Amino acid sequence: MRFSFSSAHRVKFSGTYGSVHGHNYDVTIRICVKGKRDLVLDIDKVRQGVQPIIASFEGKYLKSTTEDALGIGPNEYVEVPCIPEGVTGECVAWYLLDHVRKLLSDIGIKDLVEVQVVVCDSPLNCFEARSS
Repeated sequence: MRFSFSSAHRVKFSGTYGSVHGHNYDVTIRICVKGKRDLVLDIDKVRQGVQPIIASFEGKYLKSTTEDALGIGPNEYVEVPCIPEGVTGECVAWYLLDHVRKLLSDIGIKDLVEVQVVVCDSPLNCFEARSS
């Protein structure tokens, strides 16, 4: 499954990317279920569960739960658990992975072999979260 969204963030530890800037993020989610090959799951159920999360990121500032809001209004950001210096692509990948795993559990998908979330903030920078 593939998704995309545009958001802004800053990573204060970087001299180059320490100021607020934006990305067009690409997200790929892969799901492997034990013993399933021909029909792993109803992809529409998963897409319908993930799409609201992706939509909540669109046009928003990605703020770490430990980062100061610094004048950004409460409807202008989404909080993602991450380091105080700002939200990284790795944190977005892990955040989405946690949501996808919960969604799969809620819709009754058992025997997961692996769930993988890859978040790319450019063609060169991709970050992966994987659970098995």
